[in-house]
Amino acid sequence: MNNYYYLNEKREPQGPHTLDELRALLATGKLNESTLAAAQGANGWVPLAELLSGTTSVTAEAGKCPGCEQPLSATDGLLPECCPTCQYRLRAANMNDLWQNFLLAFRKSFVLRGRAPRIEYWSFILFSNIILFGTQTFFQVATVTILSSQGLSEWENPDAATGMPEHISGVTIAAFIIICTIYFGINLAFLPAQITSSVRRLHDTGRSGWWVLAIYGLMVAIFISGIIGLGCSMFAEETSDVSYGVHPCIIAMIFLALAAVIMSIYVFILTLLDSHKGANQYGPSPKYPVA
Repeated sequence: MNNYYYLNEKREPQGPHTLDELRALLATGKLNESTLAAAQGANGWVPLAELLSGTTSVTAEAGKCPGCEQPLSATDGLLPECCPTCQYRLRAANMNDLWQNFLLAFRKSFVLRGRAPRIEYWSFILFSNIILFGTQTFFQVATVTILSSQGLSEWENPDAATGMPEHISGVTIAAFIIICTIYFGINLAFLPAQITSSVRRLHDTGRSGWWVLAIYGLMVAIFISGIIGLGCSMFAEETSDVSYGVHPCIIAMIFLALAAVIMSIYVFILTLLDSHKGANQYGPSPKYPVA
């Protein structure tokens, strides 16, 4: 008797189950027809409705894989998501798939354990950058609009006695505070998901997530060393102390920045790799069925 598994909302395989148990879960509403499921050792996940009706499915030859030239089979006229031989992607992800994976990554903003396939990670990167770019554009347009209404023409007038408007209303100041709060709030809201999804993406390739955390640690160290170096340089100028060369903290900041760039390139390459097939030390594969 074959064992069957399904993916829960966190893309974690659940099972093993029999077909009768899956039918019971479907009948009670714990699962739905679009829940992804597969038999143990199958080549890919399929909707539960398709799995349960597999006995009546029609399988036929469907040409060759563009990646490895091996023959392909289509079930009920539908190709598998990836080639069973070389894992070449045969079905393009649609926008709904990408949006659902973005929401999944955002819901797991504080989850470091587990794994994230490429589609989950890059869907989050895609939509988070679209939202942040849109927010930034709105922020810039709103700022220009508010400044124009408060005497921007005075700034453009070279004969003006001062470069600032004589009076800025409390409403304008409140508007600036609200806009800045929204902009930085959205950035902070996406930051945890950015970190944790990167960690889970590395887990999915079989690598440690400490690479990601090390990059953010380097960024903090760069900021601290830069502040100390600039502060010491300014203090030396104010006290007329003679200093030769560059402050050691500035030198440290340069080397830390170089290390951060190299590590960022390495992590970026890792996020492009395919999922490690089967379970690894970070959990079962969210992409490939249980082997």
